[in-house]
Amino acid sequence: MPAEVLTEQVVFDESRFADIEGIVDPTNFGWPRSIETSEGLITLDAPPSKIHSLSLGHSEILAALVDFDRITAVYNFFLDQEQSNIAELSSDALMIGFDPEEVVALQPEVVIASRFTNPDNVALIKDAGIPVARTNLENSALGNVPNILLLGYLVGAEAESIALADEIRTRMQFISEGLGLKDNLKVLSVSKWTSIFAAGASSTEGGIIEQAGGINAAADAGIEGHQQVSIESIAAMNPDVIIVPQLREGADLFIEELMTNPALTEVKAVKDGEIHYVSPRFHTTLSHWNVRGVEELASLFFPSEFKNVNFVDFSNWRD
Repeated sequence: MPAEVLTEQVVFDESRFADIEGIVDPTNFGWPRSIETSEGLITLDAPPSKIHSLSLGHSEILAALVDFDRITAVYNFFLDQEQSNIAELSSDALMIGFDPEEVVALQPEVVIASRFTNPDNVALIKDAGIPVARTNLENSALGNVPNILLLGYLVGAEAESIALADEIRTRMQFISEGLGLKDNLKVLSVSKWTSIFAAGASSTEGGIIEQAGGINAAADAGIEGHQQVSIESIAAMNPDVIIVPQLREGADLFIEELMTNPALTEVKAVKDGEIHYVSPRFHTTLSHWNVRGVEELASLFFPSEFKNVNFVDFSNWRD
């Protein structure tokens, strides 16, 4: 992203929070303040200094809004530089395991959960008297903006959340304008562990493909979410481009397998050499960092339109 696009001054505008679902009184920017999520109503008497996030996506958002010292602890996968956009920040933080009793022992003032968080774990934390806010993380970069503003309001980082929301909008508009009326490529996102899985409709990877101007080949074939697929089904989908968002070592082996499999010799992506590793930290986390995945794919799909563009990473609060 051109640096000049990212240096605009942010004017705090209280009206930006008026329609954010979950804010009980969008005219109240003092303390105490309340929000309501699927876990019920919670009220904080002051900006929380001890925040615990149960998801990587929420932690990545919080890292952009507040000093990371306010995050009580991290999980081991937060330190994985291939999958986490806050690996460096997390390396200096307290690490805990996945037992909710460890969260309770930290005595956070508020816990942030996602829709994927185990409800039994949430119940245990709430039973200990710790307020929990369960907020959604969206596959769409722009769709995540209301969640970012809600989190900013909750932790007292309103201006920072507006700045991040505006940066997302600016970057996505830049991509949209660069795409113009280009022909859409059929793109397949696949990963291999013990079996091959494709990212279909309602998947993070699929949403990124579509926002970058591609057609999600798996969704086009009727696949919902992440589903196991065969080599033969990949051949039947016949994508123009294949992307592989998994750890580099496994990705390289899988790409070699795809390139050399006799059943795929007539697949356009194989014939054209359009099978690419993409960074999982941009494609498999649910936070504003997915915008970097959109930028990465837009550059891959339409190199002539973005050849002179230097896309930069997002900044965290400490940067």
